[in-house]
Amino acid sequence: MTLMGKLLERLWSPALAFALAAAPTSVSAEPGFHYDARTADVAAHWAARSTLGHAVMFSGMGKQLNLSLNQLDPVFKHAGYVARPAMPDMAMIGAIYAAGSPKFRMSPNYNKLPTLRWNAESFNRTLDPAAQAWTLIKITSPNFHQNFHTTKSDRRVALLMLPQAKALAVALADLKRDDRLFAARGHDGRWSAPKPADQAIALWAISNLILAATSDARDYWHRAYRDLVDADDYRGLAEAAYAAGHRLPPKTAADRALAIEALGRYALATQDPVMRKRAIALARGYADALRDTSSTELTDLALAVYGLVEAGRLFDDRRYADAAARLFSNRILPRWENKTGVFLPLNATGAVGYSPDILGALAAALNAMRWYGPKPLAQKAEAIYPRLLETILVSAGMLQSSPLALVGTSDRKKYPAAVFAHPDLPTPAKAGLAPVFAARVVLDNGRWRVADRRFVTAPAMFLANMLVMRRDGEADAFLPLEGLTVLRVGRQ
Repeated sequence: MTLMGKLLERLWSPALAFALAAAPTSVSAEPGFHYDARTADVAAHWAARSTLGHAVMFSGMGKQLNLSLNQLDPVFKHAGYVARPAMPDMAMIGAIYAAGSPKFRMSPNYNKLPTLRWNAESFNRTLDPAAQAWTLIKITSPNFHQNFHTTKSDRRVALLMLPQAKALAVALADLKRDDRLFAARGHDGRWSAPKPADQAIALWAISNLILAATSDARDYWHRAYRDLVDADDYRGLAEAAYAAGHRLPPKTAADRALAIEALGRYALATQDPVMRKRAIALARGYADALRDTSSTELTDLALAVYGLVEAGRLFDDRRYADAAARLFSNRILPRWENKTGVFLPLNATGAVGYSPDILGALAAALNAMRWYGPKPLAQKAEAIYPRLLETILVSAGMLQSSPLALVGTSDRKKYPAAVFAHPDLPTPAKAGLAPVFAARVVLDNGRWRVADRRFVTAPAMFLANMLVMRRDGEADAFLPLEGLTVLRVGRQ
């Protein structure tokens, strides 16, 4: 049972979410511990889980989500409650702000949830479509809510985010301008210029919500979404996002890769066979462009590998998988420097910076090769992935404190504590910072430093979405096999 589940057993006491009955004051870890492929996946899951939980339930960095008990009663029912429980003092939000400082307002005590809130004066209150979309994608990722949710009380936790998913979809709809493109809107009401990537990410997010509400999977999470979310309420928004992506198409390799994934999910979600056919054709065009990627940027190259692997799976066409393997072998692997444990920019001199965008793109590429690439490259990716995560998240300090306080005692029996709390990570109390991703770390003269400690929602949640743990051979960042089978049969 996770710590949040354990607290739910106490009928929603103020010690509720993601916390132990007595949160640890020091990190317990094995000396000389290093991630391997198995433990890196667990650590990645909890880093992502901590980032999401603190952002949408603890920080207060967004528009407060006010829900009546009558609105929550159906959630409680699916959670297994007979009598209506009391609600804890959580800072649950709907729309999420663009950025803020993850520094706690006071010394954090996981038994007192208000102490986990961040300083509201630090918040950038811009509403960014990418921030809403990546957060919605993570919340509507089914495997995420089933890994480490083995008990009934653990499963109750995930369903609290269902109303947040609906609120994020509404926030996305509100970020569609008069020209029908999605764009950021400042606190003063001014619109920013729309970005091609945001159109694709919005399509991915709404398609994810529809898929969650229409899957016939029999697990607790899908049953709740089928019952409590009407997919038809969001089909018009999905159509609008598809049209927006067509009007403002992707320009970079990274954007094309994200568009392929989004279009694949839209093809699974739409009920219109004509739109499904158009989406698949559009995705194929983007995949063909990725085969000739000329960019030298790590983010472009890494996401091109991810996009090509997904294209190969979507179209059942080895040409795209082969192109991904060549790109990974010839243009990404040569950038790996074993001494520092990172991929370096081309012709790198001086300081080297990493942001969540870069690490997320590389995680997507490495996982694509680990799980779907040819064996020799899969083995290389399997060796590199744990080292890269440990270097950037731990040694460089991108994960700003330990998420151990979120891990229940039963889960700690399955893995060493160091998997969840690496010995080099400070406790939240010692750091004074939430266990979430920093905006930028830098390697300068052989030493890592955190150059920007802000939590910037869109890139941080993108990284959280790429740090996935497989369940029954499936991972949330990749198109579901069952859906691909249906699409392939439909094309025959």
